[in-house]
Amino acid sequence: MTRVKATSRRRGRRHAQPEISDDVWQPAEDWEAIEVGATVEVTLPAGHSYTGHIDSKTRDSGLVWIISSAGQGRQMYGNRDGVRLRPASGRRE
Repeated sequence: MTRVKATSRRRGRRHAQPEISDDVWQPAEDWEAIEVGATVEVTLPAGHSYTGHIDSKTRDSGLVWIISSAGQGRQMYGNRDGVRLRPASGRRE
């Protein structure tokens, strides 16, 4: 007797896929004009904001690393994370 492997998809477990809705999706921020070393106001999706300076960024400006002016360390953000960067007061700290 020859055994045949079951091919039913029901047998395998699948991980739940997150639903993508308009509430979650964020348009890409354009960070091309923000220079390394610039002081910026960072506004997170939850509404919290802080001031810091751009430590580094990728060539396409899709990722930036920001050092907090309040001494809270260095954070990396992507331009599709819902984070907003705006020039702060025009001075460099």
